[in-house]
Amino acid sequence: MRNYTEITERLKRLDAPIELIGTAHSYPIHQIRLASSADTPRRILITGGMHGDEPAGVDAVLQFLARNNTTLLKHFSFLVIPCINPYGYVHNTRETFGDIDINRAFETEDVAEVTIIKKALGQTQFALAIDFHEDYDATGFYLYEGKRDEKYIGPDLAIAAKAIGTIDPDDPGEDAPDLAEGVYKVATSWGTQGLTPYLLHFHSEHVIISETPTVWQLEQRAALHLTILDTALKIISEKDV
Repeated sequence: MRNYTEITERLKRLDAPIELIGTAHSYPIHQIRLASSADTPRRILITGGMHGDEPAGVDAVLQFLARNNTTLLKHFSFLVIPCINPYGYVHNTRETFGDIDINRAFETEDVAEVTIIKKALGQTQFALAIDFHEDYDATGFYLYEGKRDEKYIGPDLAIAAKAIGTIDPDDPGEDAPDLAEGVYKVATSWGTQGLTPYLLHFHSEHVIISETPTVWQLEQRAALHLTILDTALKIISEKDV
């Protein structure tokens, strides 16, 4: 079992307000807002820990929050939810209590974590939402992308990510069309059961799922997530100039 207190302690050390957005199965779920210095910033959502046995996403989010993001805050504001599934994180399971995969439950109303996340999002609209994941079967990284205007940046993200590690050679098998090597389109067949397609439908014009192979060391996996994030933000900010 993992110690969830280590996450809450790392959050307390941040120079940012921490908001308790709910409690699921006795574990608190927090969010952090990073305000922008811009008059009209682009809103970004960053999430990790959807599946409790994928700790690199949580670590990547915590690293992002702990670093100096002053330059990014000139263009963006951030809503960050470090660990959506604390029960799964503690017990090292993909599912939450009751063997429920939260990432297949966003069309339901009786899953505690889903209710908490939906309430926290409210009516907020984002320029980009990125969710950090891992794949136990993969040998390299890959990503999913959804974009309402279909002007995809995934191929550029994959090029940048190659500095961290190799692309997984196998199709992930989620009925997702290929956009480029290691880049797959968020499929309409997914409906809105998962967080990312739910966000694309209701809350964000652009979504990304970053997938890292669990066989990599934790530091490499977290670095890959942050590279995907930073490259995406760089591309978006350059388009705004």
